[in-house]
Amino acid sequence: MARSFFTKNALQFLLTSIGIFLIGSLPYLLFNMKSQLEVLKMIERKELNNTLFLSDNIVMNVDAYFGNIVDTVGIIFSGNTTQYYARGSEHPLFPEFWDAYIQSMQYLIVSLIVALGLAILLTILTMQLPKHRRGIPKAFLFVMESLPDIFIILLTQITIIWIYKKTEILLFNIGNAFDERAILLPVLVLSLLPALYIYKYLLLSFEDEEKLLYVELARGKGLNRNRILLIHIFRNSIFTLFNHFKGIFLFALANLVMLEVIFELNGFMTFIFENGVLNNEIVTMGLFMIFLPSFLFFAITQWFLEKRFNVMGGL
Repeated sequence: MARSFFTKNALQFLLTSIGIFLIGSLPYLLFNMKSQLEVLKMIERKELNNTLFLSDNIVMNVDAYFGNIVDTVGIIFSGNTTQYYARGSEHPLFPEFWDAYIQSMQYLIVSLIVALGLAILLTILTMQLPKHRRGIPKAFLFVMESLPDIFIILLTQITIIWIYKKTEILLFNIGNAFDERAILLPVLVLSLLPALYIYKYLLLSFEDEEKLLYVELARGKGLNRNRILLIHIFRNSIFTLFNHFKGIFLFALANLVMLEVIFELNGFMTFIFENGVLNNEIVTMGLFMIFLPSFLFFAITQWFLEKRFNVMGGL
C-alpha cells in the first residue's frame, strides 16, 4: 500500500511538473514570440504608441516552443534566473520575487486557517440547533454562496469607507496608502468565501454522519452531545473535508489575484501578471512555487490521515 501511495504521488508530481513547463512556454507555440517581445519592449520604452500597422497570425512554432521549454528548464535548474526585464531595463529578480511570494503566501495561509476555524465553529453551532431550525443558516449560506467574489470584496471596502465618513473611525486599512500595508481586512475578505464552502461541506457531512447507527449508539450510552460532535462525527468528517479542500485552495488562490489588485498589495500574483509577458520563465517559476508546497502539504496530509485512520485509497 505504501509503495502504491508513493508511486501514485510521484507520477502525479512528474506529470504536473511537465504540464507546468508546457503551459509556461505556450505563447512560443502560438506566436512568433521573438518579434513580439521586441515590439512589447519598444512599447514599454514608449518608442511605439501604435501597433495597428503590425500583424501577427496564430501559427504553430513547434521548434521554438520546445526550444523555449529546454531554455526555461536550463535557466531554472542552473539558478541563472537572477535578472528580469521590466521598465526598460534588466532588474535583479531576487529578493523582490521572493518577498512578493512570502507576502502573498502569508495572506493565503492565514486566510485558510481563519476560514477553517470559522467554518468549524459555525458547523458546531448549527448542529446544536434542532433539525427544523437549521434551514435559516442554510438559506443564509445559499445567498452568500451565490454572490460574486468581487462583489463581496468591493462591498467590504465600501462599508469601511462609509463607516469612516460617518464616524471618522477607520476600522481597517483598506489599501496600501501612505506605505501602510493592509493586513487584517484582506485576510478576513479572503477567508470569507472559503469559510462558507468549508462550512457547507462540513455541515452536509455532519448531518450525514448524524444519521448513522454509531451516533445513536453513542447517545444510548449517554455520551455528551458536544463530545459526539467534536470527537466522533468531526473525526469521520475530516475525510470529506480533505477531499474538497484542494478545490477550496484553488478557489482561494484565484481570489488572491483579485484581492491583490483591489487592495493594491503588490504581491506574488501581481508580480507574475505584470512581468510574466516579457519573462516567461517567471510564469513557470511562479507556478512551481505554488505547486511544490501545496503538493507536499496535500500528499503528507493524505499519508498521515490514511495511516492514522487506517483508510487506504479513500481520499
